[in-house]
Amino acid sequence: MVNINTSQDMAIIWVRLMVQTFESANLNICELFERVGLEYSRLNNPHGKFKQDELSLLWQAASLESGNPAIGLLMSNSPVMSVFNELSYGILASDNMCEAMSRLIRYQRFVGEAMDFKVQEEANGYRIIINSAGHTHKLAYEGFDGALAIILVNIRWVSQLEITPLEITCFQPTPDNIQPYEALFRCPIKFNQEQTSLLISHEDYIRPSPIANKAISAKHDDEMTRSLKELDQTNLSRQVMNLVIKQWNQVEPQIEDVASYFNMSKRTFQRRLKEDGWTFLALVDHCRKVMALEYVEQPKYALQHISHLLGFTEHSNFYRAFKRWYGMTPKQYREQLN
Repeated sequence: MVNINTSQDMAIIWVRLMVQTFESANLNICELFERVGLEYSRLNNPHGKFKQDELSLLWQAASLESGNPAIGLLMSNSPVMSVFNELSYGILASDNMCEAMSRLIRYQRFVGEAMDFKVQEEANGYRIIINSAGHTHKLAYEGFDGALAIILVNIRWVSQLEITPLEITCFQPTPDNIQPYEALFRCPIKFNQEQTSLLISHEDYIRPSPIANKAISAKHDDEMTRSLKELDQTNLSRQVMNLVIKQWNQVEPQIEDVASYFNMSKRTFQRRLKEDGWTFLALVDHCRKVMALEYVEQPKYALQHISHLLGFTEHSNFYRAFKRWYGMTPKQYREQLN
């Protein structure tokens, strides 16, 4: 599957979590920022963004300065709740890991658009994959180590068990010292892989959480949805998505019609979308993905009817698309919500 997100943007909350991690390693944060040419004052803007390339430089400098190539794993000790706020509360109140990951995917823009999370079903379980796109410089593996560490901490928190993944894959070369990885993950770890991922057993992925609270998760879902709407008002691609979803009528919209709605020529419209990291076709596919999840989560909609609503000519095409998006068929997803 091609990653359609080509934005380099990472949210300020992710950078603040990085800073807390660096502080736990006793690094001088202001000096670290200055060394890579970044202004520390940018952290004061709650709506600020950092580019993935900038953060790669920051991770690499922190790894070198600390003398700890596995510094990203220290994110497992950072106070995530104080940084992610509503996103963390909603995730931790989820019924199980399946629902928690669905929330992370749905609201991943609050972490950053340069990182893309997806779930892929395999014979032994569900593989949570972390991708990135839009970068022009070499990616810092330390940030991916941190993402793996945070996901695992949340898995263990939601389950209230010391769940052990079946496997971890990392794209960096095998380190001289793998002990920090073995201590945290306690499972087979493969380095020099094409993607960063962790594989969770079927049983653990749908295991009911003893701290689940539907009222809390619903409350924070509402707050996150309102926050997303506020973000959408300043971004053309998000405005287009809102329009496409609102006016979807069982058939794909035509680019000429949407461009005209925004008083743009087709060429100007395509250029503006490209600046946001999208093509029109990829954006329409994303809208289908969003609507598919919303419909499937509502039992009143038969799966056959959802397929029709989304404009699929064949029901099997809907099943394949949903599995591509969310790592399981719509029937499997719906069954696990009960």
